[in-house]
Amino acid sequence: MGRFKKGLFLGGLIGAAAMWLNATPKGKEMRSKMLEHLNPLYNELKISIKQLEGPTKEMWDALVERAVAEYSAKKEMAEDMKDQLIRQLQKKWCELEKEIKKK
Repeated sequence: MGRFKKGLFLGGLIGAAAMWLNATPKGKEMRSKMLEHLNPLYNELKISIKQLEGPTKEMWDALVERAVAEYSAKKEMAEDMKDQLIRQLQKKWCELEKEIKKK
């Protein structure tokens, strides 16, 4: 399979997952549950990363993965929910980096 076909296939999968999260009642429920967990966890992680000297994206990603693993074990989260939470938190690095540089 060529690179184009692989990209097309992968894009289709990502699009289908995004549509599922936004269009189906079950997807909307899962998304709202994820958002309930996202903000408190993000605030805790933000405090932790600010205590480190010279935080980087790699440090943030490692911190996110470890924290979500611990958090999901306590809350008994499904693997899909855990993966979505990790991705959403990792995306917040740009926002956090700007905040860190302001101070």
